[in-house]
Amino acid sequence: MYEISDYDVVEFHKKLTSYWEKMVEDVEMKPKKEGAFFPTCWLYGGIIYRRMVEPLAIAQYYKEGGKDYVNKKRSKHFKKLEEQSRNAINELNITRKTNMKMILTRDSCFWAHVEEAILACNELKVVKDKEEVLKKLVEFEDYVYCLLKDYQVSSEIFLSQSSYMSWWKDYKAIKGRSYTSKLDNFMNDADKVKLYGLGAYEFP
Repeated sequence: MYEISDYDVVEFHKKLTSYWEKMVEDVEMKPKKEGAFFPTCWLYGGIIYRRMVEPLAIAQYYKEGGKDYVNKKRSKHFKKLEEQSRNAINELNITRKTNMKMILTRDSCFWAHVEEAILACNELKVVKDKEEVLKKLVEFEDYVYCLLKDYQVSSEIFLSQSSYMSWWKDYKAIKGRSYTSKLDNFMNDADKVKLYGLGAYEFP
């Protein structure tokens, strides 16, 4: 059973999701002028909502054994909100190193990519010579490094119990101690990670 606090969070999540699903549905039914979708204030609200709530939907999906969230499960309203947010000036770009305490990971599907990377590592533990799977993991590694370099991912990913750190541990074991890369050089230096959390690390 849910604790009272958990119940409140679940109910709030449901109401917020229903609100934005209805918002997207209503706006899609209205005549559009010059490609407009949401007024700017609503659009920014949608960006914050997507970055805060979609990771919760992702977590629940993978907890229930789901796979390939982006292609198989992602809600239409998340897709529409992301599509329209690209038209916003700077897309509410608060994900900069001067605002690290306020940061919300810009890609709201980040945790889905993390979960897919974990599944890929588990696959490699059984069959280690799958080149396609290894390629996907290298692509994910590059994706993470690019987010970090642009200060567009929360430093909370470095918490010891996070899914990201679980992936990193498995990935390093698979690649071996001799493996080096840009992400590897960053992750293996605690001072760099700490500076990133302070918004003070200068990427090469």
